[in-house]
Amino acid sequence: MSNPTATPVALAYRHQVALSAATGAAISPAAFMAFGSGDKPYSPDEDTALAAEFVRVPVAVEVVGPELKVTGVLTGAQAGTNVLREVAVFTAAGVLMGRRVMKPKEFEDSTELEIE
Repeated sequence: MSNPTATPVALAYRHQVALSAATGAAISPAAFMAFGSGDKPYSPDEDTALAAEFVRVPVAVEVVGPELKVTGVLTGAQAGTNVLREVAVFTAAGVLMGRRVMKPKEFEDSTELEIE
């Protein structure tokens, strides 16, 4: 059964998983959600970063069956005058796990947005 809200995993992360399977090395855990203002479409086979990152926050993670759920919170104070257009998840080692482009969102200082 597929998940229509799932983000395709980036090639860079798939490489890390394959390398770990081949060598027995540990996989770096999901650790950060990054927020950016770029609007370049996501390309899982080419992207290694956000187009225009403005902040990273630590994440909470949960595993349900074969799915990894990553949650991060962006506050208006962190966003500042930036318009949110892209979000991504990175490992502790800095490898892009996946990226999503969204409709532009602006923030007031007192607002916050939780993204899964």
